[in-house]
Amino acid sequence: MRHTRHYSRAARRWYLLVGIRWQRWQSVVSGLYYRRVTLPVQFWVACGQPVGFRPALPWWQPFVFGYLSVTGWLWPSRRREGPV
Repeated sequence: MRHTRHYSRAARRWYLLVGIRWQRWQSVVSGLYYRRVTLPVQFWVACGQPVGFRPALPWWQPFVFGYLSVTGWLWPSRRREGPV
């Protein structure tokens, strides 16, 4: 009797063991970045960017931003830097 290999079953097991945990980890890191960095900056900009109330970004902000960018979790900014 010939043994049949079930690649789809192996792929599904890999996704269940690694993929879901990876997505959950990415979601937790992304949520932390949003709550501690993005939301305060958005609120500050909405209030007119008063100099005295500039939000202090955490020391880990550039590292987490780089991590989320490299892993593809952050989308590129659609904002233009200057007049067109």
